[in-house]
Amino acid sequence: MMHTFLQNKLWRDKAPDLMRAMGSIIHITELNDDEYEKQLKIKLLEESDEIRVAQTREKLIEELADLFEAVDALCALRQISLDDVHQRQAEKRTEKGGFYKRMFVTTAEHLAGSYGEKYCRADPEKYPEVV
Repeated sequence: MMHTFLQNKLWRDKAPDLMRAMGSIIHITELNDDEYEKQLKIKLLEESDEIRVAQTREKLIEELADLFEAVDALCALRQISLDDVHQRQAEKRTEKGGFYKRMFVTTAEHLAGSYGEKYCRADPEKYPEVV
């Protein structure tokens, strides 16, 4: 007796065949470029969340590898080289720094009309105003 489970997610290329070899029936839809990009971005969020909850070094390495696989696929789709990404990373690190000083900002006060105020007001769910 078969039990059907909704997936609606991007799988690695060899995973359907591996599951079929174990007796599963896998239904696939090939995605166009726009839907593929959308699903890769969803996969990045999924992998990021799995990184967030990883408890061991080995699990963290596994989830980081999955994240990098999705990044590589997105770069390939958009014809972006990893050198381009690393160059921009280096530029941003020079301009704004990295994340190595562990600075966790609790609140930020911005002058009315400033870039900071406009940036925060553009996404009030992410940056709610404290009154």
